[in-house]
Amino acid sequence: MRGPHQFGEADAEAEIDRLNRPPQSVYWNSPIGQRFDFELPPTVYGPREDTNLLAEVINKAHLPSTTKALEIGCGAGAISLFAASMGWSVTSCDINPYAVACTMGHAEKYGYAIRVREGGPGPFQDGLPQQWMGDELYDVVMWNMPYLNPPKPGEPVLGPLEEAAMIDTDEIGLYARFLNLLEAGQLLRPRGRAYVIVSNLGIGEQALPLAWRKGFAARVVGQCQFEEGEVLSALALWRPFPEAKVEHFPTLESTNAYLLNSPHGLGSRASADHQSKGRGRRGRSWTSPSQAVMASWVVALSGGMAHSTMHQLLVGHHVRLLLSSHLVESSGAICLKWPNDLFLRSSNGWQKFGGILFEARSSGKNHRIVLGLGLNLVAAQPYGSLIELLPKVSHHELMESLHAMVASLFDTTVNACLGEHRFHADGINTEVQKAEFCLGPLIYRKETVHYSGLNEEGQLYVNGRKTDLLVDDPDALVWSGI
Repeated sequence: MRGPHQFGEADAEAEIDRLNRPPQSVYWNSPIGQRFDFELPPTVYGPREDTNLLAEVINKAHLPSTTKALEIGCGAGAISLFAASMGWSVTSCDINPYAVACTMGHAEKYGYAIRVREGGPGPFQDGLPQQWMGDELYDVVMWNMPYLNPPKPGEPVLGPLEEAAMIDTDEIGLYARFLNLLEAGQLLRPRGRAYVIVSNLGIGEQALPLAWRKGFAARVVGQCQFEEGEVLSALALWRPFPEAKVEHFPTLESTNAYLLNSPHGLGSRASADHQSKGRGRRGRSWTSPSQAVMASWVVALSGGMAHSTMHQLLVGHHVRLLLSSHLVESSGAICLKWPNDLFLRSSNGWQKFGGILFEARSSGKNHRIVLGLGLNLVAAQPYGSLIELLPKVSHHELMESLHAMVASLFDTTVNACLGEHRFHADGINTEVQKAEFCLGPLIYRKETVHYSGLNEEGQLYVNGRKTDLLVDDPDALVWSGI
C-alpha cells in the first residue's frame, strides 16, 4: 500500500464510490477446459492473460495430487480453484479483504476446501507472517505478482485496494522481499518450487540473477507478449541440484578432469584454489592467478544432451547477466567474446578475465558432460581483475550464485521446469553484437567483416564482400580492438 500521505481525503471518498459499484459476472476456462463462473466485487482482480499464463505453467508441471500449495494474491480465486481441482491441498491469501471473501465464496460454490487467509508479503503486516502463510512449508508457491511501477507525482492513481493488487509499492520490491523469505527457509519445502509472474515493465531481466544471488535456481518457463510491447514471464524457482556432491580442494590438476573421471551425479561441483594443469579451449593450458573461481559441474549424464558452441554462449550470456546485476551504474563493463571468453573493461582497456569450457567423456553406455568456469578475481597481466568491478562480492557468494545459475540451465532432478530449456536466441545475438562493438572491428581472412548471425549450433556468420561466411575456426577471427 502507499504511504499515508499519498492518498488524501478525496481518494478515500473515491474508494467508497468504487466499493459501491455492482459486481461483475465473468467466466474463466482453465487449461483443461473447465469453466469457472465468478462474481467479482469491486477492487478484486479477476482472471486475465497473466492468470492463463500461470495456470498453463502449473498444468504442464504435471505435479501429483498430493501437492500442497500456497497462492499469494489469490484475487478472485481462479488459480486456487484450478489447483484444488487437480486434487492439491491449497492455501490462499490476499491483502484485499474483498478478494479473501471472493475466493472463499467461490471455493464454497465449487466444493473445494481451500484455506483462505488475509495478508501477504509486504512492508506492512498485521501480525506475524504466519497469519497469511501459516506454519507450514509448501511444495508449490504461486504468485502472480503486482508488477506495475508506481505512478509518478501528479499522475493518476488507482484506488488503494486496486493499487495493492497491481502495483509494486514495496520499498525494496515485492520480488526481493519474496526471495528473502525463500532464502530464510520459509514458504518452500526443501524440494519445493515457486512459480511467479513478472513483467518487463517491472523487475524484468533482473529477476533471474537476483534469484541466483539468493542461491535459487530460476528459469523462464513461459511468456506472454502484448502488442504494446509488455512481456510477462513465468519463472520457476527452486533450490539447485538437491543430490549434488560439492567438493573443494586446495590443489587439483583440473576440476574438469576430476569430474570427468568421477562417479558423481548431476550437478556435482568441484572447485580448487589452484589448478596445476588447468585446460582451455583446444587443449590449451589455463593459467589462473592466486585468487580465482575455478570450478566445474557435471551437467549431463547418459547422453542427456550433446554440447555445442551454443551451450558455451548460453552459459556466457547467463554469467554476464549474473555479474552485471551487481553493476547498477556500469552494467556494460562486461561482455562475452564469441565463442567462450569473458572480457571486462578496466583501467587498462578491455581484458579477458574468464572462460567457459565443456568437455565430454564416454565409456560404453556411460556418458558425462562437464562444464568448467574460470574467473580471475585479481589482476595478473594480461588478464583482467573481476574484483576491480565487484570489490564487495566474496568468493563464496560468487560461487554459490554461479551454482544456482548453472542449475537454472541444466538441473533436471527437480520437476521445476517445462521440458528442455529454450535458448534465448535474441539475448545471445545481442551478446555477440555487443562484443563486436566493444572488441571489434572484426577481421576474417584479412577482410573487415561484421557479425550477421548464428546457426543452431552457435557457429558464427559474418558478412563478407559477396556473401555470408561461416567462421569454422575461432582463431581465424581477429578482434582488432584487443
